[in-house]
Amino acid sequence: MEFECCGKNSQEAENVAKTYAFLRAVADTNRLKILCVLQGGSKCVCEIVPAVGISDKLASHHLKQLKSIGLLTEQREGNFIRYGLDRKAIKKYKVILNKIIK
Repeated sequence: MEFECCGKNSQEAENVAKTYAFLRAVADTNRLKILCVLQGGSKCVCEIVPAVGISDKLASHHLKQLKSIGLLTEQREGNFIRYGLDRKAIKKYKVILNKIIK
């Protein structure tokens, strides 16, 4: 499928909207830091907070934003939720971004 930036059909328009949401999410410094921390494997909020240097509440807010666009996975372990990168979703965004900047 050839990707057009202007979104001439519904699939291309959807790709543009998803790419915009992705770029908006990673444009936030704290969310980008969280993604970098999660490169090393899944983590719970109690591990993310000190690594990024933000409060629990703010970390939870950013994790919710990243999860809402499909960049994160969740796995419950007892009372904790471990967040990890959704590698398939990230790969899809990478393909779309490569087509845009090519």
